[in-house]
Amino acid sequence: MARTLARLTVLVALLAGSAAWAQFTPAPRISMTRQDDSWFVSGEAYRAVVAADGCLTNLAVNGTEFLAPGIGVSRGSYFYRNAPLRLPRVSRVPGNQIVAEGDQASIRYGFGLDRMTWTLTNRTDTKLNFYLVLDRSVRAGRNGQGQWARTPVNARWEHSVWYRDAAFLGVSGATSVWGPWGDGNQVVDVTLSPNEVRRVELTMGTANRDERATADEVARQPDSAAGGGIERDRDQGRRRDLTILSPRDLQVFQRQSRREGPMLISGRVSVEADTVEARIEGRSAGGPVSSRWFEVPFVPDTGAFNGTVTQPAGGWYRLQVRALRDGAVVAEGTVPRVGIGEVFVTAGQSNATNSGQFRTKQASGMVSSFSGSDWRIADDPQPGTHDNSEGGSPWPAFGDAMYKRFGVPIGIAATGHGGTSVNQWQPGEELFSWMMTRIYQLGPCGFRAVLWHQGESDVEMPSGEYAQKLEAVIESSKLAAGWEFPWFVAQVSYHSPQQPRFSNPREGQRLVLERRIALPGPDTDTLTGDHRDMDGEGIHFSPKGLKAHGEMWAKDVGDYLEAVLRR
Repeated sequence: MARTLARLTVLVALLAGSAAWAQFTPAPRISMTRQDDSWFVSGEAYRAVVAADGCLTNLAVNGTEFLAPGIGVSRGSYFYRNAPLRLPRVSRVPGNQIVAEGDQASIRYGFGLDRMTWTLTNRTDTKLNFYLVLDRSVRAGRNGQGQWARTPVNARWEHSVWYRDAAFLGVSGATSVWGPWGDGNQVVDVTLSPNEVRRVELTMGTANRDERATADEVARQPDSAAGGGIERDRDQGRRRDLTILSPRDLQVFQRQSRREGPMLISGRVSVEADTVEARIEGRSAGGPVSSRWFEVPFVPDTGAFNGTVTQPAGGWYRLQVRALRDGAVVAEGTVPRVGIGEVFVTAGQSNATNSGQFRTKQASGMVSSFSGSDWRIADDPQPGTHDNSEGGSPWPAFGDAMYKRFGVPIGIAATGHGGTSVNQWQPGEELFSWMMTRIYQLGPCGFRAVLWHQGESDVEMPSGEYAQKLEAVIESSKLAAGWEFPWFVAQVSYHSPQQPRFSNPREGQRLVLERRIALPGPDTDTLTGDHRDMDGEGIHFSPKGLKAHGEMWAKDVGDYLEAVLRR
């Protein structure tokens, strides 16, 4: 027996020192743990996070992060339609997979040791984009044919490999790659046709010595040398060295008089410079503006520039910013469209959001919407609403009518949520905070007024209680913001042709107006018949009704504004 045990001991020792022992070593495993509604996944080559909204927000390859959440609207990787889509139904399924689903899209994440398979599904009848926003430190990439380029790259690359430090990330199944976006980031774009299911493969690992050397060389080269024929902006290197944080494209600054208003020019320079200059080109409401260069306050030690300049009301203007060293331009950037005009925050329930029968569009080209991170032309659905509604709104028609009357760009910041009571807008509640975030972002004197359209949900609330609660919302918003701004309150209670008006909310709204807590908005209970959806039977508006609704707002707000501008 002792001799047998001795032989077994020798055998185990031999196996332990041989390659044969490897077959008895436990294979690496995928780790998947849930914490605070997010999934944390680890493979042999990566660590990833799938957030509660279904977006894979972080992807670190061998400890090096490749995605850039939090840049503008970026969620790292996400479906996008006017705003990142939430996929709130997130669950783990067998086979090291996580499924995230929403009404418009879904994604199935399959996790391997050094690779992932993402199955993207577009559940809509229109095209849908899926983006991967890469970290700004990803400086070089190559396509499936081995063609290298310095980021940002603009090309139709289906397969790409991106390099950062000693790590790489490969992506197959894309439509194109483009940039710069956000803070100079590279974007990998997967465009899905209506109802398409697309498979995207990701591979991850450590770059070999030759790949690292090539990536470093390409990242150091000027664009013309690195691009290898890729479609590029010849000035891209200069632009990446100068970041403009304000203004954003299509941003509207609130004018402070009929003739002029302030514009904040702010950003940073990442190369050595001693001066920053800017100039504005275009046509104001009164004629062409001076296109001379003027100096912007600049701190060379930090690379930061910040300055507020007064400009004539009007636009769109084109802003150019350049950094100089010893009189030579070393970096520059451009904002194509920026205006000095009128800005409005909108709040309330569904008829203040995107709940109309069909989406509408502004026709002037001079109305833009603020989502909380970016500005865009104000075609429906309006970004920034709390309910993420996707129908039509009155605000394109409102903006067009205001532009026609005043000749300056119009900005809209919509914050509403359908079906809500005034109770849900009280100070301390989520909707109040959502609205206040937009007010804080626009800043003191950064908008003209708040436009409130709400009451259909409160037909049973006593009028005195409604008035008291609406007053609390109004006064608390000014106290929190730290400055005085007007509110316009619409007369609204309509439910159907059989119930066209209710006295409780209307009387409550009237009390608020009578006490001069707010200014009168339109009486939209008068919009009946074919102004309403569902062949006149609905509570929301038809396209005809949306246009009339917006124009009614423009009439009331415009009359007030005319009086203010005459002072």
